[in-house]
Amino acid sequence: MLQLARRAASATLVIGLALTPAVTSASSLASGLQPLRIALDWTPNVDFLGIYVAINKGYFTREGIRPVIIPYSGTPGETLIEAGKTDLAFTYPPSIPAYRASGLKYRAVAGLAQKNTIELAVLQSSAYTSPAQLTGKLYGGFGVPSDEPIIDAIFKKVGVAHPVFRQVVLNTSAYQALEAKRVAYTTMFGGVDDVTAELGGAKLRLFPIRNYLGSAASFPDDSLVASDKEIATNASVLRRGLAALAQGYIFSAHHPAQAEEILIEDDHSFLATSQNVVMATGNATAPTFLTPSGQWGTLSDASFSGITQIMAQGGLFDGKAPPPASDDFTDSLLPQG
Repeated sequence: MLQLARRAASATLVIGLALTPAVTSASSLASGLQPLRIALDWTPNVDFLGIYVAINKGYFTREGIRPVIIPYSGTPGETLIEAGKTDLAFTYPPSIPAYRASGLKYRAVAGLAQKNTIELAVLQSSAYTSPAQLTGKLYGGFGVPSDEPIIDAIFKKVGVAHPVFRQVVLNTSAYQALEAKRVAYTTMFGGVDDVTAELGGAKLRLFPIRNYLGSAASFPDDSLVASDKEIATNASVLRRGLAALAQGYIFSAHHPAQAEEILIEDDHSFLATSQNVVMATGNATAPTFLTPSGQWGTLSDASFSGITQIMAQGGLFDGKAPPPASDDFTDSLLPQG
């Protein structure tokens, strides 16, 4: 999934966190805490600041929840949800209507960020000053089915009558592939990939997709999802878990430096040497967690309707009718007000 380009931290950090609930499970059960399994979609990084803060600050405990963090192992969240191996998982929002159309009954319950930061990226030294110049050029991606229809839609918006999409699946970071001139352009997430690239000395030219797709790019970069069955039968646990996460992300947005310290201290032996990356990406990402009114997690029909139409035009539903946007999410489990 597209998130493969975004995550860039230590897997050992998750392992340390994942063991914590197991160590304290007896006392947790004795105190009446209910387990909530959360599957990550990559190794820990600043996107997950709210999770680590919620654990560190005791927000889960106050909600009567014992979080069980499932480390990323290469298995998509959809697979874990379908198999009943997790209660919550992270996924790329355009995947939701596609999976629902294929029969997986799940939906988003919270948006990680409240702003779409996805951008096409080229080297600043390249001759490309408009996405229109990229048609037919080699794109470095990560095998995400929705990339082609999204990029084709951008090409058409800038006047390309017959877009040509060519892709190679990367096994390195996006900016390294650009620097090595293996590809002409790629996709990045603002605040993470572009900041990391800059710290690595890469000079980029960026084309935010929202500048071309408008409201169709209203979907968040990442979202938390749960199965329809879980939502129907375990709503109380999900609601309290999301309340704890909301507190964690609100704290991270208001106090990014403290949140970054929590992330670093949880695996000091690894991240102590990467503090500049954690701090730079954390400072850039934290402001995207909340709406202007200070809420976390909000979703709406607009988060899915436009992107679903683009995917349908790109033939990703194999002739099936895409689900209505209202089936792709619920905001009933989020804290109100």
